[in-house]
Amino acid sequence: MISLYRQPLIVTLCGVLLWTVTAQANHYLAAWHLNLFTGGLMLAYAALRFRSRIIWRIAAPLGLLVDAASATPFGMHAALFLTAGAVIHQMRGRKPRTDLVFSVAVAVLTNAALFLVIAVAFAIRGPVQAGVVLTLFLNLLLSSAFVALVAPWYFALQARALELAGIDARAQSGQTSQH
Repeated sequence: MISLYRQPLIVTLCGVLLWTVTAQANHYLAAWHLNLFTGGLMLAYAALRFRSRIIWRIAAPLGLLVDAASATPFGMHAALFLTAGAVIHQMRGRKPRTDLVFSVAVAVLTNAALFLVIAVAFAIRGPVQAGVVLTLFLNLLLSSAFVALVAPWYFALQARALELAGIDARAQSGQTSQH
């Protein structure tokens, strides 16, 4: 039996790597007041392939990591990541979960949904300036394009990391119907 702690640890470490790459890209994009968000990509692989117990063990720490470096109230990303992971897990049904195109589409759609929820949460807190809406739209487009381009690499990274740890990711995707 696969350790319930080793598998989430490996996928979470891959998420930390993605977060680090995204943070570095955001450092360079800050000069143009642009920002990348990759929260949906961090969740898609796990939510499409693993059991719910594994998903929350990945979503919670990654959400808290993003929270720690964010201007949002602490715990907001963690709650959103847990919710998104649960929604993907419930909706995946008989979909081709290991199909790359489907997985990338789920990552892009989840990322856009999380981005919009966070943007609306900030808009509710106070008045929004007119230029902010254009910047948010550009950030959403840029983030969606980045997620679509990086997702195949990121999914392969996670599969290979699991393989190196002695975990057969393909066998796990067949066990996802168990809770």
